[in-house]
Amino acid sequence: MENGFNRAMGRVSDAPLRQGNDLELLRNGPATYEDWLSAIEGAREWVHLENYIFRADGIGQRFADALCQKAREGVPVRVLYDWFGSADVPGSFWRRMREVGVEARAVNPPAIREPLNFLKRDHRKLLAVDGAYASAGGVCIGDEWLKRSPETKLPYRDTAVSVTGPAVADLEEAFAGVWGEAGEPLPDGERPDAEDIPRAGEKDVRVIIQEPGKARISRVLQFLMAGVEERMWIADAYFLSTPTLTQTLIAAAQDGVDVRILLPATNDLPWIGLLSRTGYRQLLEAGVRVFEYGGLMMHAKTSVADGRWGRVGSTNLNVSGLLTNWEIDLLAEDRAFGAEMEAMFEEDLEDAREILLSKPRSFAPRRRERPLQARPERPISRTERRVGRGTRNRGSAASAVATVSRVGGALTASGSPLNTYERAIGAALAAGTLGFSALAARHPRAVAWPLAAAGGLAGSLGLLQVAQREWSERVARGKPGGDTEPGSRA
Repeated sequence: MENGFNRAMGRVSDAPLRQGNDLELLRNGPATYEDWLSAIEGAREWVHLENYIFRADGIGQRFADALCQKAREGVPVRVLYDWFGSADVPGSFWRRMREVGVEARAVNPPAIREPLNFLKRDHRKLLAVDGAYASAGGVCIGDEWLKRSPETKLPYRDTAVSVTGPAVADLEEAFAGVWGEAGEPLPDGERPDAEDIPRAGEKDVRVIIQEPGKARISRVLQFLMAGVEERMWIADAYFLSTPTLTQTLIAAAQDGVDVRILLPATNDLPWIGLLSRTGYRQLLEAGVRVFEYGGLMMHAKTSVADGRWGRVGSTNLNVSGLLTNWEIDLLAEDRAFGAEMEAMFEEDLEDAREILLSKPRSFAPRRRERPLQARPERPISRTERRVGRGTRNRGSAASAVATVSRVGGALTASGSPLNTYERAIGAALAAGTLGFSALAARHPRAVAWPLAAAGGLAGSLGLLQVAQREWSERVARGKPGGDTEPGSRA
């Protein structure tokens, strides 16, 4: 039975089981940064750093200084940052590092030849050093991860994990894959083999390397939930579950599994928090328990099943995380590590409040209720929401952000049953629809011209992409300017 499970898990994850590893949970930004900077300082062979957001703020400058110092010592230092996630970083920040020998590459910048590639983002948070140490999780490089709520004093919550042992080779392989996507491939000498890395502990680990279109972590979670017997606990930041994953959660809860989902009460992307709440009812009616963390943000991407399988990574449970991004998740098969993760989850629940149906449904599985020590027993203030959001709403229109933030304030009042949330969401959507309709009636051109421009741009890019592919095929056939051969298919 055990061999069959491992074989099936290997198929759905496309990840080998690595034995003989040691793991350390890194809770929140300060602990993670301390561990990462210590590993960089001790580097002797190479440093590989990959992160969705690498800011030029206080903690970003500390990392830049550490990377520059290693480069001056002659250690190869290679950095991958996502073009969109780090779009507000000035060019001088990267030039400073490149001038001393750091090789920094932007992942997936805009390109006319591939206009739809912007959907694929490098959302990983990964550090690998010397083939001996690696770390992954949800922590980006930015001062937000050092903040605490000015009122509840709760931290900006996130989780990472450090790894020593053979699994380091798989994390290095993940970095090498994206490095090759962004330019020349990684030298063979910086791609260690798992067989050459000595054992460091007793934990079994799979490194699940998510690439655009592969949906590996989605398959893993569905596989685990199909077999889980007692409990599945999940923490997520931007929860917009796919229909398949939602039905898997519902089926497990209806079968008596203790399914809990821990989400942020105040989301640093407020519109995602708003949309996430629209899916609460069907989960709650099936017996899934939903909690909201009362600090600045719950940014962790973790899960633990039956206290045995613990996941720490970068994948949010939404379409972009599960399907279109480059992501990295570590899945440990170890009861000691699982127990540590469950203890961490229970501590977070003490700083959260449970969302309840106003009228319990008789078919929901019975649960033993535990008292909640929800600290934020009040509406969360505008100041706290502003501190929590920081500068991360770069892509949103100012008016939309303001509207959603006001609605978010009403939603974060502790003790509100689900129908309070739904009334606020309905009011926001209705007001938005009414406002858009009034704008269209009063100023039709103000609505028509942007829509026409967007349609024209999309159509032009589509035609350009088709033409580029046709040209590439002609070049491959050796006839860039001529027609296809007689009798051949166009």
